[in-house]
Amino acid sequence: MSAIALYTGEMLDGAVITLELTAGATVVSLVAGAAGAVGRLYGPKALKTFVMAYVETIRGLPAILQLFILYFGLTQFGIDISAYWAAFVWLCLYGTGYAIEIFRAGLQGIPEGQHEATAALGLTRFEAMRRVIIPQAWVAMLPALTNFVVLELKNTTLLYFIGVQDIMFHARLGVSNSGQPLVVYGIAAGIYVVMNGTISRVGGLLEKRAAIAR
Repeated sequence: MSAIALYTGEMLDGAVITLELTAGATVVSLVAGAAGAVGRLYGPKALKTFVMAYVETIRGLPAILQLFILYFGLTQFGIDISAYWAAFVWLCLYGTGYAIEIFRAGLQGIPEGQHEATAALGLTRFEAMRRVIIPQAWVAMLPALTNFVVLELKNTTLLYFIGVQDIMFHARLGVSNSGQPLVVYGIAAGIYVVMNGTISRVGGLLEKRAAIAR
């Protein structure tokens, strides 16, 4: 087996880790982001201030710096955490900051008349959100949510810096041992294109189904 074939196989193994982290962090980030957006829009002043500060911090700091602060900071405090789980926590924290803004924009895009109608029907805030507001906002948010998943996957390319054995980790090893950076990185790029293309395709299908349902 050639060195290129060997490292291609290892990059595909790394792709499994990449997809695991992306999928898990996306689910957590979207749930936390939805809750954060509701808190920012409808919560008490203290909660609104906290959520706004959180979002601005996440958006204002470079991604790699956040990852390093989390991973090495926890170690400084004597918290023993593996690179994999540190990466997962960071992806969740980072993703939540952006998911909050996606949900906030989606919820604010619903006409005020819809909110007034739910109040007139006697629905509680929770019932109105669950049965009327969020289903409508969901359709409008689908393109942004698809881009969000792609962003989360792209963020995994930073994880090799702390030793996570993802695609880039094995690509770097392949380059070092084969001396063929263009070939190895080209294969890695192809893997990312396939994964991101699949995400975009699925997102597009969901948008079409949502449009038909409307």
